[in-house]
Amino acid sequence: MLVPLANWHNPSKRRLEAIRAAHERNQAGLLELLEAYLILKGRKRATLSRRTLENYRLAVRDYLAWAWSDTQSLDILKATADDLDRYIAHLQVHGGNLNNSERRHLKPGSIATYVAGVRAFYRALEWANAATLPQVPSPSDPTPPEERRPALPDSLYKKLLQHLSGPSPHNTRDRLAVRLMAEAGLRISEVINLQVDDLSLNERLLVVRAGKGGKQRSVPLSKALVQEIEGWLRLRLAYVAAGERSLLINLGGRKANGRAMTDKSLRKILNRHYRDLGFPERYYGAHMLRHTAGTRFYKLSRDLHATARILGHANVNTSAIYAKMDLEGLFDVVDKLDD
Repeated sequence: MLVPLANWHNPSKRRLEAIRAAHERNQAGLLELLEAYLILKGRKRATLSRRTLENYRLAVRDYLAWAWSDTQSLDILKATADDLDRYIAHLQVHGGNLNNSERRHLKPGSIATYVAGVRAFYRALEWANAATLPQVPSPSDPTPPEERRPALPDSLYKKLLQHLSGPSPHNTRDRLAVRLMAEAGLRISEVINLQVDDLSLNERLLVVRAGKGGKQRSVPLSKALVQEIEGWLRLRLAYVAAGERSLLINLGGRKANGRAMTDKSLRKILNRHYRDLGFPERYYGAHMLRHTAGTRFYKLSRDLHATARILGHANVNTSAIYAKMDLEGLFDVVDKLDD
């Protein structure tokens, strides 16, 4: 929830508050400025996802921990491109700077997320007329996107569905979540925010009302997935809290029982299933399941426009990655060498 914005409405007061927060090393005040800027002035404004906001807040906290460490005292309002280059080098060599950060090598994608968060922070300071944005590019990642974010092979996907096929209501819910991502192509945020009222099972459609960038789209459902949803809706009646309209709900826990799940809890549940099955770590995470859907859509249709339409991509070129993710197709090619 956005914190009160009283300090940030008036431009002159905004500048004074930003400078005071920086000089007093008031992290909470600076994070409030960041959040106010992102929601009022950022590219996506109020449609900014909670996860993106959390990632940016983490990046700024890490940057401030580095800037105000025991070994230096950087005036963040006068930071230069060289200072940000030093910060990036520190991330590459030493990892994060927070007390609970693992001192490990950060992948280029993670560093890029940190740099994006710091850039947003300096845009907020520019908005407050308190500092300028140092121009520093993120380190490039030489690994192709299809290698960084692979799709789950069919054999492992079938193994996952079999693992979740038991009579437990937890398994029924988790299996539906997996199928909504891997067969309907939903993002985890879209699954979490899906309401019962967003389903039109007679038409075999669901409506994503707040997709990436706030876009709405209709998603066609297979007959098997409709049956899966119908089964869960019957089971859900025994556990749902009064007035709760979210499709996926928590099953257990005193406060959250019968209430909507969070993306954090669902990510933890998915990764536990992957560990139980002994999946390689490259197949962990929730977004991997959406990549699985994209790969399957393209493999069946060989139509990037259809793939883009189902996944909600504004640009068909975004869907082109799925033409490169078909590892099983590559196995078919190399296996022919043995013929």
